[in-house]
Amino acid sequence: MIFNKRTFLALAIALGLSPLAAMAEGGDDPIPGIDVIVERDPSVEPIAQDPLSGGQVEKFNSLKGAERSAFLAGIITRTLLDVGVKASPEEIRAALIKQMGKSWCGPCRMVDGVIENTLKLPDEGLTIVLRVKE
Repeated sequence: MIFNKRTFLALAIALGLSPLAAMAEGGDDPIPGIDVIVERDPSVEPIAQDPLSGGQVEKFNSLKGAERSAFLAGIITRTLLDVGVKASPEEIRAALIKQMGKSWCGPCRMVDGVIENTLKLPDEGLTIVLRVKE
């Protein structure tokens, strides 16, 4: 490859603009913790967002396996009741625990340092997104 002025300028511009592109993607720097985001399905914009408090995060971190799923299901159920779902709290909790499984994060994916798990409540027309920020 011939390293000429044009190649140098192209590389300099590409390297100079790459941080701008990264900032334009998200814009909301994750804060350590766990967020529960409830969206209408198909998701357009959140209708409820409920970050866990420091005490709730400590409790979550002290639990293992299925206990974590049950703990998060309880928090999400309270958030969903505030939104006005039709199902009973027991039905919601059971549906959430079934989707989360023994590990609250069975089907999780890692994106930009944020672990994300998406749960669906099709009967309610809702999507719940759990985001764990480190």
